[in-house]
Amino acid sequence: MGIAERLGLDKSTVTNQVARLIEIGLIEEIAEGTAGTRGGRRPIHLAMNRAFGRVIGIEIQVEAYVAVVVDLAGEILAETRGSVPIGEGGCSEMMLSVIHECTAKLCPGDEKLLGVGVGTGGLVDLKKGRIRYSVPLGIQLPIDFGKTVAAKLSVPCLIENDANCCAWGELAFNRDEALRDFLFALVEFRRDPKSIGLSGGIGVGFGIVLGGKVYSGAHGNAGEFRSAFCDGSGELQLSLTKAKLSRLDSDREVLLEAADELARNAAMLVNTMDFERVYVGGDIEALDVDFPSLLRRRLEENWMYPFPKEVEIHYSSLGGKAVAYGAAGMVLDRLVSEQSLPALGGL
Repeated sequence: MGIAERLGLDKSTVTNQVARLIEIGLIEEIAEGTAGTRGGRRPIHLAMNRAFGRVIGIEIQVEAYVAVVVDLAGEILAETRGSVPIGEGGCSEMMLSVIHECTAKLCPGDEKLLGVGVGTGGLVDLKKGRIRYSVPLGIQLPIDFGKTVAAKLSVPCLIENDANCCAWGELAFNRDEALRDFLFALVEFRRDPKSIGLSGGIGVGFGIVLGGKVYSGAHGNAGEFRSAFCDGSGELQLSLTKAKLSRLDSDREVLLEAADELARNAAMLVNTMDFERVYVGGDIEALDVDFPSLLRRRLEENWMYPFPKEVEIHYSSLGGKAVAYGAAGMVLDRLVSEQSLPALGGL
């Protein structure tokens, strides 16, 4: 059996576990393969039963949210967008309201809902389920998401930094290749007055994956970004003025200046860490700039050796859904790794 050989396990052990997974409906037999040159039984091909359940991923921004529901293969079944309720209840109540609204729209009656993931900008500690600080959401004191939000839901619910969510999405749903070390550069541009007033409307984050795992940092703060070209303290992520940043979608000269500064920061990190791939996602995919080519040029200029730097650069192709999609992938990865999917407790 191919699975037994790849995992280095006894065939009988694998057979029993596979039979159990088929019994509960998590995997299914899809076809028989071709017998080997020496004859014998035809191998049975197995696949994840994508209809077993679904996961909702939500990105909560300053005044709006984006949400998707995906199956176990990562296919987006439906999506929705809406405004973030503004009231006196506080951030936890706001997030609960958004989660309930998305669940009602995307998975009525919680049918086959396995979990919910939330992504947002700021210092988010996934392991402790806590938002430490968030400029976009105006959170200045820690919020215990696990107790004030997740504990009030009937399914598992996790929260993570938005850029890290994007990295989780690639790890969970990228079926083309085994990903080990890569960077996900999330670049979002928001037009609402509050975002422009706070940060010029641009939000940037770097999701880092090392050894096939999302790197959270020594204090759980990895993912946040501020340009090395910024002088002094402040809440702007690039060295450009707030007035300039607010014109990113209408002034191509400003767009190229901001994109180049971002590329110069990313190039230093990619070369230093020797990443094999870079994914670029968010609103930047729709803007009039070829960021992968710009980053490639800066990578070559930042590289001091005579042989070429080998790194692949791709757009995520998810645009404004990258964070929500990644949040769903994060939850699915956690459910599988911790054997928390329904009926897996005895495995």
